Amino acid sequence: MSIIDSFDPERVALINASDFLTTDHRKLDACIFNFSYKIMDALLEADLLELVDDSTIKCVSNTFPVYVFKGTNIGVVKTYVGAPMTGGLLEDLCYAFSCNKIVLFGSCGGLDQNLTAGKLIVPTAAYRDEGMSYHYVPAADYIDIKNHDTVSAVLDKLNIPYVKGKSWTTSAFLRETRRNMEQRKAEGCIVVEMELSACQAICDFRGYDFYAFLYTADNLDHSTWNEGILNSIGINERLSHFYIALEIAKSITEDHYE
Repeated sequence: MSIIDSFDPERVALINASDFLTTDHRKLDACIFNFSYKIMDALLEADLLELVDDSTIKCVSNTFPVYVFKGTNIGVVKTYVGAPMTGGLLEDLCYAFSCNKIVLFGSCGGLDQNLTAGKLIVPTAAYRDEGMSYHYVPAADYIDIKNHDTVSAVLDKLNIPYVKGKSWTTSAFLRETRRNMEQRKAEGCIVVEMELSACQAICDFRGYDFYAFLYTADNLDHSTWNEGILNSIGINERLSHFYIALEIAKSITEDHYE
């Protein structure tokens, strides 16, 4: 059987979140997924996060503490790079904490430096170059990132420059070849990352709302790989991205926090 035949609409799998998780935890209005331990450390040092749970979401190698931003019921968690880890965390957290709105932000690689330099990226669709999404939605090259207009509206309100376009989601970080990069770029992809298509597919299958924005760190649109700000971005800029995610989360919750 080919991977393009992997999707099965059957709702009950052999292993389900309900087999090992309960839903008697604090219900979150929304949850922000963040990849940076530096952001988490800074928020904790500033006493801006309240620990909700540090033992429910776990795997053999780690636990995933769940926090809320103080004064809100908006969750904050740190995930790991890659579709399987982030997608698995999304499944577990949304089930255990009865959360149906996810805001994800993080860095990406630029495929068109003329378009993305100095701007945030609001992805409108993602190329499904990973294996996870094919088990949640029927096979297709791309999946629409449905709530991009909502994200754009928040950025407009905040007067933050951004560009919209397709993203290339890949699980093969060290197999981003020039041929594949040029093909994705020709199709309209302006950045590359490792989670979006899978997260959107999971949310489509489960009936969750998914919101995402990115910022370029390194750059593939160059004669050789350009590391860019990948390892040098300052904490103030990192935190500015978190607060944008927080504004998006506030805007999509029923209470609309002040």
